Amino acid sequence: MAGMDGESGLEPDLLPNLDEFVLARIAEDKRIAAEAAAASGREAWTTADVPFGPEPRGVAEHVARQDPARLLAECSAKRRLALACRDSRPDMTFLGARPRGLADFFLAPRDQHQLAALTLALLALPYAGHHDYRPEWRP
Repeated sequence: MAGMDGESGLEPDLLPNLDEFVLARIAEDKRIAAEAAAASGREAWTTADVPFGPEPRGVAEHVARQDPARLLAECSAKRRLALACRDSRPDMTFLGARPRGLADFFLAPRDQHQLAALTLALLALPYAGHHDYRPEWRP
């Protein structure tokens, strides 16, 4: 892919729109889960598979719950949701409609287009630290 940004999958000077951003992060998560499954030789993990031993138990349980099989299923569900939102023609102006000074004020969507925008914004929120994330997407 000559001329493409390796991290975002877009041309270097292009910023992704919200649905492209979400779909790219889901694809990254899926790739990492598939690589973990290939490296470990299995998709489903248990606490016995985690190299931390019996202590600390909470860490081993957490890592085991993030097994590739569950993550791949989560990626599939998130991708279907993101595509459905994109197909609903999200009203992105809705995301920036908060009154000034009320950044934490909840906005209730009034139609399917606003709901699609809000859903995409919520799907993007865990990736807010990514360099392609834009502040205007914050729900």
